[in-house]
Amino acid sequence: MTMHNFLETDYARMRIADSILYFEYKPTQIRGIELARRIVSDRIQFQNGRAYPVLCDASNLLDADTIARNFFAYEGTLLTKAISFLVQPIHNKARAEFFVQSNTHLVPTGIFTNEEQALDFLKSYI
Repeated sequence: MTMHNFLETDYARMRIADSILYFEYKPTQIRGIELARRIVSDRIQFQNGRAYPVLCDASNLLDADTIARNFFAYEGTLLTKAISFLVQPIHNKARAEFFVQSNTHLVPTGIFTNEEQALDFLKSYI
């Protein structure tokens, strides 16, 4: 498989820059395990077997049900060294904080409304 620097799917845009994977959700609702699996599978294939710290821009994520959130908290951390959730507006931050507090995460996880702070969190995991 050839490594590419950018991938766009129906649900997200992904790129790798400065040894960080930038993952940006498109406006979408994630319902059920199948869509959650597809999103994670697309990311893992894009990474081509290499682990990265991930800046996950969840600003456009409209909703994810409990099944999807549980999947992301465990299987969704494969090939991730750490995850920074970038969220806007404030209601997304509250939802992200609930997600992080209600699920055991297998990698260091932070929630930020500022991209520079989110990237600073990830730098020690490069």
